[in-house]
Amino acid sequence: MTLLAERPSAAEELLSGAVPDNRSLVQIVTGTDTTVYGMFTIGPALVALPLSELREVIPCPSEFSQLPTRAPGLLGAVNLRHLVIPVLDLRQLIGIEDNSGTDVIVIVAREGRMFGLLADEIRGVVRVPNDALMEMVVGGAGVPLFQQSFEQPDDGSIVTVLDSAAIFELPGVPVVKESGTRNQSALAAAATSPDSADAGFIKAGDTNRRVVMLLRCANIGLSIDVNHVHSVIPKLVIRPSPLVGESCLGVVTLGGKSVPVVDSLQVLGFGQLPKNDTERGIVLTMSRGLVVLSVSDVTNIESVPATDVLPLPTAGMAQNRFVQGALLIPGKGQNLVLDGEALRSDAHLDNLANMGMPVEGSEEALAEEAARARKRAQEEVKTDDAPEGRRVVPVVKKMLTYNAGVDVASPLVQIKEILPYPTDYIPLDAVGAMIQGVFTHRRATVPLICLTTLLGRYEEVDRATARVLLVDAAGGYVGFIVPSLNAIEESIWEEVEDEQRGVGTDPLSRRLIKVGTAEAGRMLPEIDLERLAAST
Repeated sequence: MTLLAERPSAAEELLSGAVPDNRSLVQIVTGTDTTVYGMFTIGPALVALPLSELREVIPCPSEFSQLPTRAPGLLGAVNLRHLVIPVLDLRQLIGIEDNSGTDVIVIVAREGRMFGLLADEIRGVVRVPNDALMEMVVGGAGVPLFQQSFEQPDDGSIVTVLDSAAIFELPGVPVVKESGTRNQSALAAAATSPDSADAGFIKAGDTNRRVVMLLRCANIGLSIDVNHVHSVIPKLVIRPSPLVGESCLGVVTLGGKSVPVVDSLQVLGFGQLPKNDTERGIVLTMSRGLVVLSVSDVTNIESVPATDVLPLPTAGMAQNRFVQGALLIPGKGQNLVLDGEALRSDAHLDNLANMGMPVEGSEEALAEEAARARKRAQEEVKTDDAPEGRRVVPVVKKMLTYNAGVDVASPLVQIKEILPYPTDYIPLDAVGAMIQGVFTHRRATVPLICLTTLLGRYEEVDRATARVLLVDAAGGYVGFIVPSLNAIEESIWEEVEDEQRGVGTDPLSRRLIKVGTAEAGRMLPEIDLERLAAST
């Protein structure tokens, strides 16, 4: 059962409300003025409910048990763990005639009362700033079911928020009382904390149950508590990036930022996802940004007893800090339960999240550049640490620092992609010391050039740790082999080009640039890879 719609345009934005111009993505993710919603479709309409009210999602039976009452949209009832849950079809109430494709029932719980809604598919969870909600006024004497909405920024499509309390006001509609006592403290926390909003959903009614999102990675079933999921990308379109390498597959655009995408299986130490099997994305909120876990599919949201999560065997199996245990869900198979807190506190993933950059030309990129310009105008940048006789100017830009026999830096915008050393290439090192060989990439042939050799440092390169920096050149790409990468850092100042001294007049003149901070930075030679590629 496919629960996420194929919507390529949505893969380019957060599944959330419009981002206000005066607030950053990090403020929206970490601020307290957000509400977590579960989204689903009813016919062609995209509908949302606060996650604290969306109890769980269950399969739709072939037929419903009949109730001795009549009400508009009432289909009957289902038995959910010995609770008789009335089920409504909102399409009959809002005038949607297409009844095809119904797959699931969304169980809604509010104020100690429960009912079910027929839905076509689940679209995952999403955080929406409260000030991004738009109020709607419905005329007439009927009961308004929708009084708020929010807009998706990529295509302008509207998500309407269902007022579940209005369902209780419909004439003749039965609801059932929840068993047990609601956890009011959890719900109070849900109203004030962006992370505990999801926890309120988990603890509402039954504190001994966990609500998990079921995932599939190749042939491995995974699950993660929904309170750790920021949002779901229904159609993952990964773009190339200099961040590619190790577990990072590339980036996806979310809210005006290029957010890193990682291979879930590789992060977990379970191998690698097939390249053609990265259909969905699970967005996690890290302390310094966002990161996307690529998965094959998102199959359901389930409410399960906490005691059903069983510890993994200690014999014959290595400990994995990202896995809490195993979970068997009848009809859904075996699943490894991920430790969402461990994933969100992982230093490697957090470092990747911190490397998310505003998309060039986006409102966020322009705002960030304007803020930097104001900061440079207001603050005196320390340049008195420049070497004697050298002229430097304050410059703030992203630099890739790496080793090429010596530590050097290059502007990140010059590097189109970072690749591992190719295992299959045509060796040409006998032709000349500079060119190591030629390989094909993205339907283009790329020459491999050893940068350490160009810099006059004839050192053996370990192909296991070496990387290839792909740079645009006239008529194609040039791949520069470097022994290892260091980090992506911001510059503080750079040396002014000086024709008399020869600084910056040729690709290997190595003008100096300082990265880090004014108090604790380091000076490195800057290599202009684009000029170097053009001169080869």
